[in-house]
Amino acid sequence: MTSGTRGANSASNQCQNVTIHNVSTIKLTNSLNAHASVDDDRKDTDLSNQAEVDTVDEARSAEDSAPADAQDRAEAPETGSSDVEQEADQKADSAKDADGDQDADADEDTGASSGAEPAADVLVLAAAPGRDGAEAPEILLEGLVPPSSSALEDLDIDALAALLPSLGFSGAQDSVVRLPASSVSTTKYHGPATILVVGVGTGWADTDPLAVTTDDEAALGHDQTGLLRRAAGRATRELVGTGSAVLALPALSEAQLAAVAHGAALGAYSWKATENGNRPGRESSSKQAAPLKDISIVSSLSDTPEGQAALTGALALAEATALTRDLVNEPPNRLTPEVFADRAREAGQEAGINVEVWDAPALIEQGFGGILGVAQGSVHPARLVRLEWAPPQSGEGAANQTLSETEGDNDAPRPKHVALIGKGITFDSGGLSLKPAASMPEMKSDMAGAATVLGAVITAARLALPIRVTAWLALAENMPGADAQRPSDIITMFDGTTVEVTNTDAEGRLVMADALARAVTEEPDAVLDVATLTGAQIVALGDHVAAVMGTPDLREEVVAAAQRAGESFWPMPLPAHLRATLDSPFADLRNTKVGSRAGGMLSAGLFLREFVGRRPWAHLDIAGPAYNDSSPWGLTPTGGTGMGVSTLVELLRSLSAEVSILS
Repeated sequence: MTSGTRGANSASNQCQNVTIHNVSTIKLTNSLNAHASVDDDRKDTDLSNQAEVDTVDEARSAEDSAPADAQDRAEAPETGSSDVEQEADQKADSAKDADGDQDADADEDTGASSGAEPAADVLVLAAAPGRDGAEAPEILLEGLVPPSSSALEDLDIDALAALLPSLGFSGAQDSVVRLPASSVSTTKYHGPATILVVGVGTGWADTDPLAVTTDDEAALGHDQTGLLRRAAGRATRELVGTGSAVLALPALSEAQLAAVAHGAALGAYSWKATENGNRPGRESSSKQAAPLKDISIVSSLSDTPEGQAALTGALALAEATALTRDLVNEPPNRLTPEVFADRAREAGQEAGINVEVWDAPALIEQGFGGILGVAQGSVHPARLVRLEWAPPQSGEGAANQTLSETEGDNDAPRPKHVALIGKGITFDSGGLSLKPAASMPEMKSDMAGAATVLGAVITAARLALPIRVTAWLALAENMPGADAQRPSDIITMFDGTTVEVTNTDAEGRLVMADALARAVTEEPDAVLDVATLTGAQIVALGDHVAAVMGTPDLREEVVAAAQRAGESFWPMPLPAHLRATLDSPFADLRNTKVGSRAGGMLSAGLFLREFVGRRPWAHLDIAGPAYNDSSPWGLTPTGGTGMGVSTLVELLRSLSAEVSILS
């Protein structure tokens, strides 16, 4: 077992200026004249003379739709010599005529004599469609105007709202419009030269406590904090190639501030095809523009411990989600089971948690027939990784102590223990039950469950959550090699259960069953597994909504945690009559019923249930939402999404409470 210490740059040791993935700094501010420190060699994008207005509306086809009503989206105007651009040019020119040389005045007023920081490049505001049929969008100003703040002083918000409809912007979800600040500001304004307004959609009005609920959007994590998270991410994703931005979105409460910070960090995420250090000194061949590097968030909580704590938690979560996305995006020739295990070990040690890795000989010795069977067709051997976060009050060596040893008459109560199991098929060809060619390119993402679990346990450690977490990563590659597992093979799982393999493409449940059986030997209080398990999940719930099955109390707790975290999970049943489809005349179980498409997602859940006993358990099938093979939407990029990390962390937080379903 390998232990590590928490790195100096971990989120728990950072507050105001936090380094996270591709973003240099994210900080809190009370002023629009906020510009985070940047590297000397980075050239900022100069938007001071921008006169054009650029409206973007991300309408998509039905198969690539975000959960927004396409009818509510504004249509983007043509670029070039449009009336919209001419109008914006005229307003910009008139404002400059009235103010003289605006840039010179700004330099004079905000220079060394005043000691103020230079303004960021772009100011981001949010807007919702006008209520009661109003044409002008509603600019969201909660916490941004007196007495909470004077951040928007010298901006004419009424003029901005009146101007937006003429620019084709209605406030539809994910739509953005960019315009020069000079067109809606007074001569005293010295903030960012460009304003970007992002739409939150009609769902904002529907989240009003007095509104009549007409759909399930709020239940799927699209309440007001969820919409703020998405809007912040949509804005920072739009600002690729821009140096710095200040986000003036509603951030009056800790929940709002955390949502804006989390969304902004995830929207600025970018993955590039680097060579993992194998070719030092060589620049990436990627032609992508650099993502937004420096982000400031306007909030009245900027100078409070509560605000700093909210920022720290949000960015720790965003950093773990970025790690999950990175792993999912890594090509399978570079992320083999061995490499994944090494990456998990490094990440775990940096976070100060214990890590143990089973290699192939250890898996053989201890009888992990499911993991070994799946991996036997690949030249890359399997791995099983165990990571553990134990809160300090549980004492050293808690993982190896029995209940009687850790909980005596004079000892503190034993912390609750949750086991997380993640499917880590680094590439899934289907084995001898070969997948169609069109289904294979995204099969590098079949390890998203393991990456999600890794991100969750690291976040639990960095936030020092008062709950013991053991995370199990079942890592293998499913290939049709010379010694590949065959349909009709019978394998013996870790707990002695025999399984007839009827379809080698139903391999995820085999590696998961082994890890589940091993995890429950430590008698956790609850068990959750996360997997891109079935195509049937996508058929049932689509690309954006994940499924959760299991014991009813824990299943509902997962759904509630997902709603608070802004992610979309939906509860699914495990009908008793489907259990018969797993009966085999040759073994204790078969891994699937060949030729039947009925209840495929549910029967997979029933298979996994056989390996957890009667303890609280939930199975999260994230097959659709874990990987986006279409255009970006909201804060979600193309590729790995990191879906599930936020839900697991929020669930761990709720389960660690003194009163929870585990009490």
